[in-house]
Amino acid sequence: MPNSCWRLAKPCAVARHQNDVDAIWLQLANAQVWRRYALGGLGALAVAALLWVRSAWPDGGWVHEGLEWLGLCCLVVAILGRCGCMLYLGGRKGADLVTDGPYSISRNPLYVFSLLAVLGIGWQTGSFVVGLVLASLAWLVFRWIIGQEEHLLRAAFSPRFDLYCARVPRFGPRFGLWTSPQHAMVDLSSVWRTLRDAAPYFLAIPLFEAIEAAQNAGWLHAWLAVI
Repeated sequence: MPNSCWRLAKPCAVARHQNDVDAIWLQLANAQVWRRYALGGLGALAVAALLWVRSAWPDGGWVHEGLEWLGLCCLVVAILGRCGCMLYLGGRKGADLVTDGPYSISRNPLYVFSLLAVLGIGWQTGSFVVGLVLASLAWLVFRWIIGQEEHLLRAAFSPRFDLYCARVPRFGPRFGLWTSPQHAMVDLSSVWRTLRDAAPYFLAIPLFEAIEAAQNAGWLHAWLAVI
């Protein structure tokens, strides 16, 4: 191929690659919208279903209360963990392949902490099974969106992303892989936004307490008791 043609072909190839990446970004943005709809729909269905479901463990018993406290601990850890992820991710999302900090031991630490939050929300009912069911449903949604994100990252950062996948588990975490720079540029607005978005998790506590009180008062009839 003549040099002039090669010089023309190279920018065209770069442009085509950028167009492909832009198209994938658009696809991912749409997928994220559907993820929010799916999680919102699952949350609404879960609350509607839990109006007629109650914990098989006696109210005030150590198992019932212990699950609620364990769920609260899960919520706190999940929120702190998501904020910690944003210390490394910040405004770099999409601009660079982040492999430091939490991303050095898990490729999807934000989703790991989100699953922990859903588990904690479910345990606010005092039922071990309800927490597992809600976390399993959320995992199905996350598994789908992670596939979409990996398609984007592979297109944008291959072969670095392939090497990253070979080394770091999709969920993990594999703590022995931890690496972190001594200094990092932090986007505080992202951290505060993450904290703001995660804070409503705690609304599960008064919500399920209200449902439990209504069931005890006989205003709602629980058709199913689960451990």
